[in-house]
Amino acid sequence: MNATTTTPKNRTSRGEVTPRLTCIITGKSRLTNKAYLESKAGKANSVENYLKHYISREALKHLRAGKTVEETRQILGVTDYNAPISAEFLKKALTMNGKWGSKAE
Repeated sequence: MNATTTTPKNRTSRGEVTPRLTCIITGKSRLTNKAYLESKAGKANSVENYLKHYISREALKHLRAGKTVEETRQILGVTDYNAPISAEFLKKALTMNGKWGSKAE
């Protein structure tokens, strides 16, 4: 789900693969860089763990406002992504994302 692909579009001029973040709520992905991932790895204990629990800013805003995963997907117009997310996994993901991650308990 959150695997970094190795297509030519995802390569830097030096031939390195550009990391991608894929939201567990919306399924949308975006490019990022190694420095950003390394800065987030501390809260998540590893880059791989952060990639596994990434939530986009727009989805995070609705979840923190008390919306459910299903309500958030509906508000954001997500119709083609409905991966199930357990309450425990979501709670863990909320603590890893955003500026106030540690307050999401």
